[in-house]
Amino acid sequence: MSDPAPFTPARLSLWQKVKLLWGRPRRLYLGLLRPGYVRASHQRRRGECRRCGACCQLAVRCPHLRYNQAQAECDKYDGKRPLNCQTFPIDERDIADRDLVAPDTPCGFSFVPPDGQDPPRLEGQPR
Repeated sequence: MSDPAPFTPARLSLWQKVKLLWGRPRRLYLGLLRPGYVRASHQRRRGECRRCGACCQLAVRCPHLRYNQAQAECDKYDGKRPLNCQTFPIDERDIADRDLVAPDTPCGFSFVPPDGQDPPRLEGQPR
């Protein structure tokens, strides 16, 4: 049995759930058919995972998600994780989707805009 999550997922409207469900095939499409876009976007990505598990609860809670002392753990982390998990977050849209699930728990990742300007940071957010 795993520890409880460090946050309670937000109650979402039907439209928000549909938006989150659309994110899965979008990320799979980008990962499989647009790997150049994923690489370029990851070069703009800053920060690190805070292991809150919010990304593992987009529309449907992942059955491999466990919590240990309020830190998210994946049962498949040592094995072959799905492409969506390996590449998350691909871009700002993924952060926006993730923020629907846990709006009060900031993600550790951010993206430098394509023009090269650093985005504004929340106090305490890692670089």
